[in-house]
Amino acid sequence: MAKIGGSLLVPCVQELVKNPMLVVPPRYICPDEDSPLNSDDTLISQIPVIDMQSLLSEESMDSELAKLDFACKEWGFFQLVNHGVSSAFLEKVKKEVKGFFNLSMEEKKKYWQHPGDVEGFGQAFVLSEEQKLDGAGIFSMITLPVHQRKPHLFPKLPPSLRDTLEVYSMELKSLAMNLISKMGKVLNIKDEELREFFDNGFQSMRMNYYPPCPQPEKVMGLTPHSDGSALTILLQINEVEGLQIKNNGKWIPITPLPNAFIVNIGDTLEIMTNGTYRSIEHRAIVNSIKERLSIATFYTKRLDGEIYPASSLISEKTPALFRRVTVEEYFRSRFALLFQIQYKAAAILKGFEEQKMAQIGSSLLVPCVQELVKNPALVVPDRYIRPDQDSPLISDDTLISQIPVIDMQSLLSKESMDSELAKLDFACKEWGFFQLVNHGMSTAFLEKLKKEVEGFFNLSMEEKKKYWQRPGDMEGFGQAFVVSEEQKLDWADLFSMMTLPVHLRKPHLFPKLPPSLRETLEVYSMELKTLSENLISKMGEVLNIKDEEMREFFENGLQAMRMNYYPPCPQPEKVMGLSPHSDAAALTILLQLNEVEGLQVKKDRKWIPVTPLPDAFIVNIGDTLEIITNGTYRSIEHRAVVNSVQERLSVATVYSVRYDGEVYPASSLISEKTPPLFRRVRIEEYFRSRYARELRGKSQLDSLRIQHALLLREFVQQKEGQVRRFSACALCSRVGQESYVSYPPQPEKVVGLTTHCDDSALTILLEINEVEGLQIKKDGKWIPVTPFPNAFVVNIGYVLEIITNGTYRSIEHHVIVNSVQGRLSIGTVYSVRYDGEMYPASNLVSENTPSLFKRVKVEE
Repeated sequence: MAKIGGSLLVPCVQELVKNPMLVVPPRYICPDEDSPLNSDDTLISQIPVIDMQSLLSEESMDSELAKLDFACKEWGFFQLVNHGVSSAFLEKVKKEVKGFFNLSMEEKKKYWQHPGDVEGFGQAFVLSEEQKLDGAGIFSMITLPVHQRKPHLFPKLPPSLRDTLEVYSMELKSLAMNLISKMGKVLNIKDEELREFFDNGFQSMRMNYYPPCPQPEKVMGLTPHSDGSALTILLQINEVEGLQIKNNGKWIPITPLPNAFIVNIGDTLEIMTNGTYRSIEHRAIVNSIKERLSIATFYTKRLDGEIYPASSLISEKTPALFRRVTVEEYFRSRFALLFQIQYKAAAILKGFEEQKMAQIGSSLLVPCVQELVKNPALVVPDRYIRPDQDSPLISDDTLISQIPVIDMQSLLSKESMDSELAKLDFACKEWGFFQLVNHGMSTAFLEKLKKEVEGFFNLSMEEKKKYWQRPGDMEGFGQAFVVSEEQKLDWADLFSMMTLPVHLRKPHLFPKLPPSLRETLEVYSMELKTLSENLISKMGEVLNIKDEEMREFFENGLQAMRMNYYPPCPQPEKVMGLSPHSDAAALTILLQLNEVEGLQVKKDRKWIPVTPLPDAFIVNIGDTLEIITNGTYRSIEHRAVVNSVQERLSVATVYSVRYDGEVYPASSLISEKTPPLFRRVRIEEYFRSRYARELRGKSQLDSLRIQHALLLREFVQQKEGQVRRFSACALCSRVGQESYVSYPPQPEKVVGLTTHCDDSALTILLEINEVEGLQIKKDGKWIPVTPFPNAFVVNIGYVLEIITNGTYRSIEHHVIVNSVQGRLSIGTVYSVRYDGEMYPASNLVSENTPSLFKRVKVEE
């Protein structure tokens, strides 16, 4: 998305006040009519207070909804208590924000605004050198969606602050959506309309520091404005007041309740509610004694959408009060206004494109093995018993010590990088597995993670059922890749879930985890995203894949986690903890939670046990990365075995190409001598195919391998005697898959391309050379097509025949060959979008011309 606004750089007010001064610089003096002294203290107690728990309780919901409705209509502001975010955690947020503003100026300069940008440390909406400035230091940044975070801001914050804000961000997203949902309920806005407005919305944060001022009556902490977001949630960091709202022409001070949030309606929500709920002007004033700190979190609609009054609220009697406008246009126009006019604070948000993830697979529901083994007289059920050829006993312990170990710090160090890159290259080519040490994650944090995951599996069955897989889904508690009732099952309980991008998380899984586990996994998720990207970057470096190509593959990639519990088994030699397979992702990072071994990798047809080093990660190449590296790096089959004594636990984190992308060999690695070994495939199609089959071996990757026409063409040009050994029909079937039609010795006995109609809407064919071959069927006869020089040959496909209700027709055609010369062409097909439907156009269907085709999804 294009940049939608910028702000001039200004001095740091916090630094300014460190020098004793009696007079405020003229640029901060506000006009008399905007004086902070014009306020009314008599209305403080009337500002509404909403109890979140009462909003959620069936007994008190109706009365609390009425209070919420009044607050939004009459005030546009309210204080929110019992909101579900613990006081202990809020104290931690406050402590971290104070710590940030107490950093040295040298440290804070790392986060300074870049010229022409609005994010970072400084002030927003400064459009001219003559403009009056606010007496505040402001640090603004995008927090959600995660991939829109500026790499020099959120990811580079002091670790403790970053981890705390990561959790705070998710808590406030959930809170904002709950509040908006309740507002929609009281206004009778349809659920699907609210989802259309707010699913996958933007969130940004602004940390505010208002230093004391020697002339507070002449300075404004924050200029009067209304917010451009849908909802703003403010947390007061210390006990110093300063926020004022405008009601009936008067400025009313707000005294925050302890650990309450101050919530206000933004302009976007006023538009969507067609003026029923109001965004209110507010400002911040300063004092001469003590600084004031706060943190504001904004939530609004995604930038690639539109803002308009909800259709549920529009009728003949209540026409729309606002015109429809794209979100990008809305924010761009706000940036064009001077700050003295009402500005939109949420305009710091930048646009992004995203795609809702379609259902790409499912798994049948299976029993919980952890519960199964609680029976002391257990005999392993037949469904878990494996054939002899799959026995976990066939392994080789002699090769354990040969599994490579990579030192991450050595990879990052200039002195040791070259030698460590060579080791990494060897590990990826020869093993597809390595252990990673000195990866940057503290032992203390990993111990906390281990404890939290163990605690999850120790929950009661009743608690775990809250996270159980739903029919037709593969995320949740259970097993994946179970496609039939006859299939052999793994001796394991798995809990799988999408973790990044955040908007793809299932609302009943990650957000509903026990708070301590959720907060820990939130941090772990971000740390492993960074680690994955660093490793992939180093692999690209050693293979000479261009940086921009690696970014194209992996920016905003998919991340998922799988927590694994392998209980002890009375007959471990007859079961499998996890079936042999290679991973579909680009990279898998495994953390072993206890000291029990079980992972085995396949090397030279032998199963080799892996003994994890303490707090090391076990990293392996997945099929996606094998495709991207054109087979240079290999995904390796691996499996998990169990024992009869003790359970084994681990957490696997997989990272892959973004969901709306494609996977194919990197162009940097393709040449005449090294042609692509795999065909290009969309990620959605790739995963859909993956989850439609049982977990076994590398069958998915093998299905994508290209059978090269180049090799065939060279072959048919060899001696005539050699060619005659092969069936001409077999020869043709190979040629027909490519855009090169050869000249076999018996052209009358083969077909270049079998008779068919195209299943697209339109096909556009370009003949590469002057050799004819295309024929179309007309009135029962095959008619040769002689293309004009540099003309396209265009034909109607099935899809267009359906859309035109049979008015335009798709025609059978085929390609014939000759014995003299090869023919080349390139056909380009265009069709309906994959997530759409096909059906006759409504303006072609009537009582006299009924529909000839049924409506069908393109995917189906």
